[in-house]
Amino acid sequence: MATHFNDLQAALDGRLATLSGGYSIAWPNTKFEPEASQTFLSPSFLPAGTVQAGLGSTGKDETNGIYQIDVVYPAGAGRSTIPDSVADHFKRGTVLSYNGLNVRIRSVSIDPAVTEGAFHFVPVTVDFQTYTDAR
Repeated sequence: MATHFNDLQAALDGRLATLSGGYSIAWPNTKFEPEASQTFLSPSFLPAGTVQAGLGSTGKDETNGIYQIDVVYPAGAGRSTIPDSVADHFKRGTVLSYNGLNVRIRSVSIDPAVTEGAFHFVPVTVDFQTYTDAR
């Protein structure tokens, strides 16, 4: 059984887990109760459609997508340099590997911020690309 999508997400999650700063991470589908004064990161794996990239029935598949990391900190605290630190950690051209799968970071950007309740969210968008064997 191929585990391409799981391996892809694991490569990105693994990279985020090595970010310095000691920030708590609200991993998907895992219980997390933030405190109002706490800064934390919240990743989302958002793959786009997989397309055939090579000729023939055994041609490689290409999967692109976004790994969005919300930098969440207390509302009213002003600007933060944490989104820049996260973006630097996922620098364009970086190749991540997990279980034999290589993922290339195509670009990193910061999206418009949103304040909701006690928290201010700054989304850092990591655009990724990988090639895998045909399914």
